[in-house]
Amino acid sequence: PHIATLILLAGLSALNMSIFVPSLDRMAVYFDTEYGVMQLAISGYLFATAFVQLFIGPISDRFGRRKVVLVSLAIFVAASAAAIFTTSIFWFLFFRMMQAIVATAMVLSRAIVRDIVPQNEAASMIGYVTMGMALVPMVGPMLGGAFEQAFGWQATFVFLAIAGLCTFTL
Repeated sequence: PHIATLILLAGLSALNMSIFVPSLDRMAVYFDTEYGVMQLAISGYLFATAFVQLFIGPISDRFGRRKVVLVSLAIFVAASAAAIFTTSIFWFLFFRMMQAIVATAMVLSRAIVRDIVPQNEAASMIGYVTMGMALVPMVGPMLGGAFEQAFGWQATFVFLAIAGLCTFTL
């Protein structure tokens, strides 16, 4: 894959962590729940991300990096789309945890670099991938806040689903 594809894979995972944070208060009102319960969308997502990372290496070694990335992106797109239409906080949190599968892209984008280039070039390419991963959390909340103000909190998840679908297609 091209380095831009790997940067997008890593960036999508980082974006998913922070883009919806400005919408938490309106989401709490929408789901008729307390703000503390709504924050489980962050802490639960981080827990699910850590859990996914425990198993993704051996799974990708067994089935191949490309297949695993494509399946995880498909699950991510489906979970993002489902989160848009749910009216229950339980199901929203469930789909939010399902979105954590995109952490596969973050982990495997760096593994793919090590697989495809010699060691002396890998550090440079991993640096580009990590740079994309580091910049996205700075832009994500601004983007999410703009979407939420203009179109409502669901627009953030529409954007995530479209971004996941475009990355899948790429």
